[in-house]
Amino acid sequence: MFKKTLLLSLAASSLLATNGVNLIGTSTVSRSMGGTGVAFFSHATEAMHKNVALIGDVEKDEFQVDMTYFNATLSNTVVDGNPISTAGNGTATSQNSLDTSFIPSMTYVTRVDEDMVFGVAMIGAAGMAADYEGAYPQRQLKSGMMLMKIIPAVSYRQGNVTFGVAPVLGLGSMSLNYDEAYRDSNGKVYEPGTKPQSQREGLFGTNIGGDSLVPALGYTLGIDIKVTEKLRIGASYNSSLKYTYSEVANFSQFGPHGMVYMADEYLGGTLDQSKNIQGTDGVEDQLVAGGLDPALAKTLASLMPDGTIADSMNAADPSNLDDLTLEQPWELAVGFAYDVTKKMTITADYRYIDWASSEGYGEFGWKSQHVLAVGAEYKAKNYSLRFGYNYANSPIEDVTGEFGSLLSDVQGHYIFDQALSMLNLVGFPAISTTHFSAGLGYKFSDDMDFDFAVVFSPESTVKRSGTLLPLDVIYSGLSAFDYEYETKMQQLSLSGGINYRF
Repeated sequence: MFKKTLLLSLAASSLLATNGVNLIGTSTVSRSMGGTGVAFFSHATEAMHKNVALIGDVEKDEFQVDMTYFNATLSNTVVDGNPISTAGNGTATSQNSLDTSFIPSMTYVTRVDEDMVFGVAMIGAAGMAADYEGAYPQRQLKSGMMLMKIIPAVSYRQGNVTFGVAPVLGLGSMSLNYDEAYRDSNGKVYEPGTKPQSQREGLFGTNIGGDSLVPALGYTLGIDIKVTEKLRIGASYNSSLKYTYSEVANFSQFGPHGMVYMADEYLGGTLDQSKNIQGTDGVEDQLVAGGLDPALAKTLASLMPDGTIADSMNAADPSNLDDLTLEQPWELAVGFAYDVTKKMTITADYRYIDWASSEGYGEFGWKSQHVLAVGAEYKAKNYSLRFGYNYANSPIEDVTGEFGSLLSDVQGHYIFDQALSMLNLVGFPAISTTHFSAGLGYKFSDDMDFDFAVVFSPESTVKRSGTLLPLDVIYSGLSAFDYEYETKMQQLSLSGGINYRF
């Protein structure tokens, strides 16, 4: 039972309404109000995630459970003029998996004395997922990353100011599968259209994430100030959480060595591995002998590394899997809540998420986010109506005319910028920018209430295009080829939560 609950808690995906890979809200109330909550207390779960100082408002012991279901349409289009690519061009839709369609959160909070409150929460906090099995232009890429937080927090009230602090235990899991091998177990090159997607096992024998949980330690701080009876302001800081995932992928396949690997696939596995890659009788001559245009063969050879063909084949062997560190960035948020009337409250939050400086995301070219969110709640006797709006710039931006043959150092692995664009838009498509939300709450009794929320993110589109060519192509007269990746995403999620006081 614990394994199942833990698995659900980790099953967050970028197909869920997010800022980057971070959920815009973990509790139902916050999600219905655009993800706001830094200065607005609704229930204990959101206080534990948005601003732990807010748990100081708890009067009785509280237990809360929230569950979110999401559905999304994620599609990608590839146009690749690489003459030795066997993948081709085309549009594919990511396959949604019910295994990653639900995410819960659970919180218990109790008052210690007049000034101090203690709480503990298990929250599904962030993640991403895409699966293009059978889609060769998308390299059959399948990504999965799920993150949860276990937070034991304490708040202390001094006058009209409450402070909160909590250590944070993060647990993460990640996997990356794709069509990384072009030969079968007997060494025979796969026939066109039969190359398989790798299938590394996920958590507890499922297809979710990687095969293990990776821990990370951090902390969160918060402050809540009741300025007047109507106005409340708050601020929170979440430290970064650094996860190092083992044996994620062979990143040499996305750099110069991968060009040699691709050339051997194009020629049906006939490259002479004893030859030098560049120079007479190297890969250039073998490509020409295999039927490739001499100018294109020279262009491709100029992108390949020095050394023997065997050196590159060994480097790009799919059994040589590399580790990857992805650091969830630090965040700083401020917000206010104002009671317009006894029945109407408006909220607004600003949040800064430092993707650009975090290890992993920064190397993949992600931009930091400025998140603006507003919400409103109208309360009647037994019910509440809620609305919200959330906007943030996409951390993955449009790029036109990039030189895909430039190399970027990703944790010691040199990867073509073209490959980075592909990995971002096919495997890590955190491109949602705009979210509209609404919800309602119903009070069964003084001790129990139910909340419901719906969040809709209209279609977002990001495109990367460029040319893979030698840098001296203008002077050498060599041919070049263009590429383009375009990803579209639309999201819809439903959340429900029950809060019980005793």
